[in-house]
Amino acid sequence: MTGPDVITTAVVQSGLVAAAKEMSTTLERAAYNPLLFELKDYSAAIVNAEGRLWAEAPGLIAFLSSIPDLVQVGLAKHAEDIAPGDVLIANDPFTTGTHVSDTTIYMPVFAEGELVAVTATTAHWADVGGKTPGGWCSDSIDVFQEGLRFPHVKLFRAGELNDTLLEVTLANVRLPTTVRGDLEAQVAACRTGVERIEALCRRYGAAVVRHAMDVACDASERAFRARVAALPDGTYRAATELDHDGVEKDVPRPVAIALTIAGESITADLTGTSATASGPVNLPLSGTRGAVNAALKSILAPREPANDGEFRVLDVIAPEGTMVNPADPAPCDSYGYLFSTLVDLTLAALSEVAPGQCPAGPAQMMGIYCFRTDARHGDPFIMIDANTVGWGASERGDGSNLIFVLDGDTPNVPAETIESRYPVRMIQHAFLPGAEGAGRFRGGMGLVREFEMLEDNVWTQGFMGNDVAPPRGLAGGAAAGRHRIIMRPDTAGEDVRLERFGFGGPLRRGERIRSEAAGGGGWGPPLEREPERVLRDVLDELVSREAAERIYGVALTGEGLRLAVDEERTAALRGGH
Repeated sequence: MTGPDVITTAVVQSGLVAAAKEMSTTLERAAYNPLLFELKDYSAAIVNAEGRLWAEAPGLIAFLSSIPDLVQVGLAKHAEDIAPGDVLIANDPFTTGTHVSDTTIYMPVFAEGELVAVTATTAHWADVGGKTPGGWCSDSIDVFQEGLRFPHVKLFRAGELNDTLLEVTLANVRLPTTVRGDLEAQVAACRTGVERIEALCRRYGAAVVRHAMDVACDASERAFRARVAALPDGTYRAATELDHDGVEKDVPRPVAIALTIAGESITADLTGTSATASGPVNLPLSGTRGAVNAALKSILAPREPANDGEFRVLDVIAPEGTMVNPADPAPCDSYGYLFSTLVDLTLAALSEVAPGQCPAGPAQMMGIYCFRTDARHGDPFIMIDANTVGWGASERGDGSNLIFVLDGDTPNVPAETIESRYPVRMIQHAFLPGAEGAGRFRGGMGLVREFEMLEDNVWTQGFMGNDVAPPRGLAGGAAAGRHRIIMRPDTAGEDVRLERFGFGGPLRRGERIRSEAAGGGGWGPPLEREPERVLRDVLDELVSREAAERIYGVALTGEGLRLAVDEERTAALRGGH
């Protein structure tokens, strides 16, 4: 057949992207859990009948990169048993690439009697059972401790709900009403995508839709390869070390990457990374590939819609039995530390050949949980506060503020939502001067969030990483600070946590917990920062007057809004810089 013209191809591709975005909106508006409708800890995507990515909505990159792989597993399992109206559910880390809390709902799309596509949403559920309320266990020793696993089974068969599966699921989670609401929101989002793709196929024909996306994906591949080919051939390396794995605290956990550029192809070799960890910091292979690919796309093709064409350029070597390719039943619940570390290492390696495009190091993941699960002490709840952090600076300017390390579209949960749903009061939400790395361009700002308990018997869990390797500076910029979580910061019993830690509490009415997120690394020597920029930072209370002089060599004169740069003293402090 004659292929679709350029206009039709563009319309089909844009229509699929619009469908994915509408799926995302449906999920956000129908979800019960603030983790979804505020924090946006979810993703939506559309893949073809072979499980290759066609379109996605902006969302958590750890999910989007793994959806094609997991759908391929499900399609292979149900190759002879897939029908209109089926809805499948999966969260097995070794096929989804993340952890059991991230549950994927996906649904086939049929047109003209044939399977054309699959719509999929992945969302972090409020709870999946397991030893840690809300997931993200810090010290599990196998995946069985981490919660229920759904091995690509049918939640709906030809439109009929599997009541038994749903009943068993809700009997094994701590917040069944919230979990059911979020599950139904995911199903609704997938159905929205099915309807939009069916309409597209009715308008153009299923064959045209398939052919148009073949053309679009091939074009994306050519463009991506051309950008890779523009980079100098060679092998570029970066390495770091994770904080302890939560179980064996005295065992080093190195992570290494060697990026080899050869013509228009890239190979990422992760040989040298630690053997599978005893604790839950392992990252399944699908997530490993996704982390590296996401970092490459952020530099080489940040504005183009993502599709399968861009996935074809990268080869990943991840030795079996390592943290980046663990075998079942390795614990994976805290996978995100390693995912974000791989993103950062990929950027660090690329900075050797694309220094003007790659940023300094971002802060690692961090945040706190507050929860109560025993109804004898009050209404059960699980509050997950994933803190935004500072991103690394670059040659183009200061690092971004308020970034969730796995996704720039993920914001903090507002105080109004927290206080209306949980027995918790937000005491402070503010930038944290001094936690960022200094430089010609400084890193994004750190952030402090402090909460007061309004009821007794509230337990907490913290999650954070970067005590071993704080956010790196680049091109002479300074490294950033480290995360801190402080229990009871307003009392003589203050307990400062600098390393990844598990449970704390119980906290009683009036007691507090504070998270202090690090900023991003700086870019370029601090003494080369424009004095007027330093002055503006001081006026905005992002840099102290003392730090302006001590770190940046900028002396100021005057007070308040009448501050100005003392050019003579500044020149003396900078000594010719």
